Amino acid sequence: MTERAPRGGFWRRLFGGGRDAALPAAPASADAARAEPVHLGPEEETWLAQLVADAADGKRRDELGSPQVLAKTDALWKAGHERLALEWLAKLIAVPGAPPDAVTALRARLVELHERRGELDEALGHLDALLAAPAHALRAHFLLGEHHRRRGDDARALRHYEAVLALDVDYPNVRARVERLRAARGLGAPAAGETIAGVDVAGVHAGSRYRLVKELGRGATGVVYRARDLELERDVAIKLLHPHLAAAEQAGALARFFHEARVTASLRHPNIVAVLDLDERARRIVMELAAGGTLRELLRDRGPRNIRRALERHLQILSTLAATHRQGIVHLDLKPANLMFRRDPERPGVEIMLGDFGIAHLPDAAGASRADAAASKRPAEAAGTLAYMPPEQRAGAATPACDVYAAAVVLFEMLTGRHPWSREVLLSGARARGDFKLPPEVVGPPALLAALQDHLDRIGDPDPAGRPSTDAALAEAQAMRADAITLGVER
Repeated sequence: MTERAPRGGFWRRLFGGGRDAALPAAPASADAARAEPVHLGPEEETWLAQLVADAADGKRRDELGSPQVLAKTDALWKAGHERLALEWLAKLIAVPGAPPDAVTALRARLVELHERRGELDEALGHLDALLAAPAHALRAHFLLGEHHRRRGDDARALRHYEAVLALDVDYPNVRARVERLRAARGLGAPAAGETIAGVDVAGVHAGSRYRLVKELGRGATGVVYRARDLELERDVAIKLLHPHLAAAEQAGALARFFHEARVTASLRHPNIVAVLDLDERARRIVMELAAGGTLRELLRDRGPRNIRRALERHLQILSTLAATHRQGIVHLDLKPANLMFRRDPERPGVEIMLGDFGIAHLPDAAGASRADAAASKRPAEAAGTLAYMPPEQRAGAATPACDVYAAAVVLFEMLTGRHPWSREVLLSGARARGDFKLPPEVVGPPALLAALQDHLDRIGDPDPAGRPSTDAALAEAQAMRADAITLGVER
């Protein structure tokens, strides 16, 4: 059996004093030169040592989280060198400049091995780091919940278990743990629509019409879930208000939350997300589910649209805005993240939908409730998303021209896959009429490109007086789409 050098000396040579420190000293004599060489141990350890040394020198860093690395550490583990496998994983994670994805993969394996040894205490820092990794957050929350529960810290355990339920309401055994911990703390079972510790777990008990399936996203006012309507047997989206915003001193936040629902419900249009149910007592809005994702996701995953497809989506957006503007409603937050699809957007006939009327401007109307009236009056300050706001919206304006300008930004983004401005220009607020100049990579018939460029310049004019009305912009888009069809532009 090969004799190994003492581990302490090996680690000091390899990591203690830089690259030169890892090299053996020059022999003092010929006899010393003929001395038996130092053995590094198993083949896997020799390979890992070389990888760490190379990565420290800026080489082979793309290999740090590779399947080969995990196979080498697994081989050490299976050969009985469990502690050695853990030490190597820790050293790989600590390599300066290691790619973040590689570090995440190594952390996940390190946590898994610590769990097998029943020593999660040694992996708490890695578990905390994995909470920020979507692919590992669910398991990390569960293991942290288990760790704190076993040590009697019920409050921290409850927070992590509830985070698990927010991501997967069917995660094995977690619902029972939450109910036991809440009962032990005198909290009782959550009521319909309740959220706890900032994580929503409502609507999952017996007798509830809606069963939560998965969290889709959260913001300052609430959380949106994919849910199942058990009565009508269909999937829906449910938005729940954060409970701390429902207190008496937060009446304005509660009014704004249901203001959004009433604005959306008042608009009957095929390109507007439908509100299906509203429950103020449960602080719940039920909407149709946009199962096809958002325009933002489409552009991120599949890239810019060609001229004809971009014009078709632009036409649908302007048609929707025209319908809302005729009723005196200004959206104020038009952007790809708020434009959704009922099904796969690449399938024929799937239209775009406008959602999230959370900051929409709704004029006072006779008979409106006091809460609605209070919610509809926008303060004289910027409200919206900076990259899609015209100069006057930054100053607190809320007119249909603001939405027309945002439509120009969205159209440019559909054609190019990027914003018209750099980050510095965006933050400065400086806007010019030439901001929407199309780059050479946007191709099409010259006459159509010229008309499209003129349309972008007009609807994206920094001066609201220079922009066409929504109906006029819609008419221009309809004419360009007809030209695209006549010229045989492919979809």
